[in-house]
Amino acid sequence: MKLHIRALALILLLALLVFGCSGPSGENQKKLGKKTVENLKVEDIRGDGGDGLMLSWKPLPKESRVQEYRIYRGVHPDTLFFVTAVQVNVKTGVGTDEMFYSDSGYNPLVSLDSPRKLKNERGAKGSILYRGVPRDAEIMARLSESYNLYTQMKSKDFYYRTKKTKSADPEDEGIYAGVKFNQQTILASLKSMGSTPEPINYYYTVVPVNERGQYLGIPKPVSGTPVDDAPLASPGLYCAALEDLQELRFEWEYPISHSDIQAYEILMVRDPEVPSRENAIPVASGPVGGGALKNNCVVPLAQFMQMSIPLSWENLKEAHFAIIFSDGSRNQSPFSEAAQPLLTHSRDLPQVPVFRVEDKPMDKGDRISVIWQEPVVSITKTSSVNSSGTKLKINYEINKTDSQKLNNIYFDFFEPGNDKPFTTINEFHQDNIIHLKLPERYSLKGNKMPQDSLKVRITIATQPYKVHPKNGRIIYEKSRLVENYELVQYLKPDPVMVAYMPTRQLFLNGQDVSSMQNVVYRKGYRGSAFTQVKTNTSYENNLDVTVNYLANVGQPVLGFNFVKNDTLHTYMGGQRFSRKLKDGEKALDLALLPSQIDFTLNTESKSTLSTSIYLDEAKNTVQNLKKDLQEKKAELEKNKKALTDPNTERALTLATKVENDEKQIEALQAKIEAYEKNPLFQKALKAKSSRSMMKLVASVREPEQRKHNYSMFRTNGKGLFSEAVPDTLNEDYVYYSPISNWFDWNKLLSLFAVIIFGAMVVIFVNLAKKGKDLYMRPIAGLQEIDNAIGRATEMGRPMLYCMGNGGLSDVATLASMGILSLVARKAAEYDTKLIVPCYDYIVMPIAQEIVREAHYAVGRPDSYEKDNVFYLTSVQFAYVAGVNGIMIRERMATNFFMGYFAAEALLMTETGNAVGAVQIAGSDAITQIPFFITTCDYTLIGEELYAASAYLNREPMLLGTLKAQDYFKFLILVFIIAGAVLASFQMTGLMQFFPLK
Repeated sequence: MKLHIRALALILLLALLVFGCSGPSGENQKKLGKKTVENLKVEDIRGDGGDGLMLSWKPLPKESRVQEYRIYRGVHPDTLFFVTAVQVNVKTGVGTDEMFYSDSGYNPLVSLDSPRKLKNERGAKGSILYRGVPRDAEIMARLSESYNLYTQMKSKDFYYRTKKTKSADPEDEGIYAGVKFNQQTILASLKSMGSTPEPINYYYTVVPVNERGQYLGIPKPVSGTPVDDAPLASPGLYCAALEDLQELRFEWEYPISHSDIQAYEILMVRDPEVPSRENAIPVASGPVGGGALKNNCVVPLAQFMQMSIPLSWENLKEAHFAIIFSDGSRNQSPFSEAAQPLLTHSRDLPQVPVFRVEDKPMDKGDRISVIWQEPVVSITKTSSVNSSGTKLKINYEINKTDSQKLNNIYFDFFEPGNDKPFTTINEFHQDNIIHLKLPERYSLKGNKMPQDSLKVRITIATQPYKVHPKNGRIIYEKSRLVENYELVQYLKPDPVMVAYMPTRQLFLNGQDVSSMQNVVYRKGYRGSAFTQVKTNTSYENNLDVTVNYLANVGQPVLGFNFVKNDTLHTYMGGQRFSRKLKDGEKALDLALLPSQIDFTLNTESKSTLSTSIYLDEAKNTVQNLKKDLQEKKAELEKNKKALTDPNTERALTLATKVENDEKQIEALQAKIEAYEKNPLFQKALKAKSSRSMMKLVASVREPEQRKHNYSMFRTNGKGLFSEAVPDTLNEDYVYYSPISNWFDWNKLLSLFAVIIFGAMVVIFVNLAKKGKDLYMRPIAGLQEIDNAIGRATEMGRPMLYCMGNGGLSDVATLASMGILSLVARKAAEYDTKLIVPCYDYIVMPIAQEIVREAHYAVGRPDSYEKDNVFYLTSVQFAYVAGVNGIMIRERMATNFFMGYFAAEALLMTETGNAVGAVQIAGSDAITQIPFFITTCDYTLIGEELYAASAYLNREPMLLGTLKAQDYFKFLILVFIIAGAVLASFQMTGLMQFFPLK
């Protein structure tokens, strides 16, 4: 009978979960229509590369309790896949009238998190919404016609775990790398209008979901098609004319959307109000690489004479220049606003940055440091600390590398018009705060507000260093005052703030650098141009450049193979092929990727050599190139013979083809020669298997891609810039790559500390085992535990043991369990009832086992009651109410509060006082210890709680460890006192010996 009742209860519970927790189905969408988002629309993103759409909608009011807006996309209005969710604060809602989502660039389409099959959303069964694009080759093959696909996968998977495969196209002899869906993440971008025979409409909808996970309504999908329109105009073009160098320097800004911009062109316009191609003369042009390349150029004035442009220094002031951008589709942006040259001199140029590149010491080998000057110290804030306003607290900040050691900072304060400082502060211990005593006449709280600014001159003393090339250890030299390095700031009195405010100007060696920017560029070992890394302010003196290890490989997805009804289907390049499988042929559902991978740089031709990841195909590389060469030569001969055609137009076309064929033949010959002479490629062909070959390929290509050369520009952003020459050796670039270090020498002191502490533990544990009486400071709260338990026994009333609201991850909870063991043992000896209400259901079974073992240990298993140790609740104040109710009903004689507590502590201990219980508490929660001290009879503070087990159990292992901790703390205290005394005499060697972190 009981079995039937349990089965019926289980069925009812499952029915409740299925029907009570399910969301709206497709049949209920009409009921939900009242809570759909309004004004849902899709628009093209202007000025992008033709792969972006902007989705906008009006959010629901906060009364709807929306926690997220889920966005769905598809190429058919009846099948929309989940893309992403925009999170919303349930309580406050959305503070704007319109929300936006930009769908642009490559975003994940299929990954390991995608469903294996096509499934509706859980909250919208039978609707048009699906969880995501499934890992289904047939569905992906159909979608590949509507998206640009790119895949990312682990390098080792691509090197060793792909399937050598072919397509179903009988005329396609190519070999592809077949990849399973569980090995990759496929990224997708939208196709623009014009890139396909017919425009592709992308359908979107936005579904609000409330805090209960219910779908509030599915609006009608809206559609849009991205357009590859022209780039936006440049926000600004700046020109500086240097009289002594006789050159023009141009610098420009990029629009917000600039990833598709490929080239720039600067023109001199005759009519700046209405610029056009007809009244403009090209001056300079070049690539910009989507905004990653340099955004400046230099044009000598002599170039204008060579171009027969009537421009001299005298009439240069009347010239106007504009810039236009071109994207990959040759769309041209509008003209920027015309800029007139700023006539200036080379002395107004920023100082040429002198930088060095060094490996980031003591790291895992993924960072390079670019350092261009000594540490930068700047004042950030001041505040008055006395009533007369003559004493200021000045905050300053330091920008330096981890390797640079700053010993002293000298702050010299000057009165206006005085070259002698009225005070000098030597900041030998940098805590980012100094105190300044002002003359009475500069007090901001006097009768008259000072008008003049105070000058602050900052000089520094550092320790030069060298990095050991083998072990990466930093070797410091003696401290010295940095020569020709002087920073100046001004403190200006502000009557509104009633404080001295540091001005924005920062002078370095007499030049205002506050508006200067230090731009770092780098060029890869295989690259041909420098690309921008980051733009830095003048308050920074270095940049840590991350050079990641190549853990992933990215490849374009060429097509898909899938098997259906014993037929192999291939979708590739917008075409579909199929063929019957042969007897015994095994085929898998795969994404087809190129089997070629970049291998190494051929230093002679400066071209990158590629190889197949399959050894047999790699051996045919040169043979295939020679075959292409023969075909191209035959085509060339054919075109040469046809040049005698009397048709003039055809002859011109053939002449162009002949010229192109000759260039292609020359390139193929150079490529064949490069493959045949490259020792690394020839070595790879001698491998015994594809796996061993790819190990060699990986050992070459991955380090090569982590090598970079660095360059720097210092600019004011308005056309005045200076370029630092990149490092070269024998007219070739010097490339840097980060080095991984085995040891972090900053942790050497930590190693010594661990050894010393470990030795102390071993010594004191052995002494305790030999029976030596180790003195332990008596703790009143622990000594009174026996009396508190005895009092409960005499009164015949139970005891309460509360472990707080912590879990097993809290140290205080673990320490409390050790005390519970002793309390439970004493309670079992005296046959006193012990009640343990648990806040955490995971802690409960452990507490039950501790109490049970205590009863068995004293020979009283019959007195153990499992129900006295129970789970109460994990809701904070509900737990308080439950515990308080137990204390009042059971009229507790003794209460133990041991563990981690929060705001509930005072409520429970006050109730314990009301029932007249003896209370002993212990916690490491700093905010609750004061309440325990005022309301409990005894309190264990902080580490006393941790040490309680050692005090109570007197085990040699615990006693020895505790004694070692005491002596180690004493050793730390000795160093703190010694460091403070020495620092008082400006002897900071001991302080600097210890690492900051």
